[in-house]
Amino acid sequence: MITFQVEKWRDALPEMEPILVQHWHEIALGHAQVPLDIARDRYQAMCDAGVLHVVTVRDDGVMVGYHVAIVSGHLHYLSTVHGITDVYFILPAYRKGFTGIRLFKYVEVAMRKLGVKKLITGTKRHLDQGKVLQFLGYSPTETIYTKYIGSLDEKTSQ
Repeated sequence: MITFQVEKWRDALPEMEPILVQHWHEIALGHAQVPLDIARDRYQAMCDAGVLHVVTVRDDGVMVGYHVAIVSGHLHYLSTVHGITDVYFILPAYRKGFTGIRLFKYVEVAMRKLGVKKLITGTKRHLDQGKVLQFLGYSPTETIYTKYIGSLDEKTSQ
């Protein structure tokens, strides 16, 4: 049975970590230039400060996905609490059906309880989830560009 729940970073991390690695392999580009290197202490500090929001997806108690967001007044709109998605992922075997939609709907309900007025999330162009996000009522608002500017000796890929 699939369940969704808010959890503390510290409690979720041991099960989340292997999924984060799989997530990185699937969606990140430029693995050689930008290795996965999770700032565990910084995440925990945000959790302790009450601004990190973690929702997990579990199948009979086993973690199969997550949504992690920062809940805070925006630097430009301090009086409006924003939920800014850091990362979301569901294991491939659980992507059929409505698990992803149910996850985002659960996140919305949980965020409303925290006073969040605006949600911000993204999708990778090479694994575009825009149709799902638009189905959920999100609107595309900007495009983000990246460029690796590390050592000139390294191959660059985005």
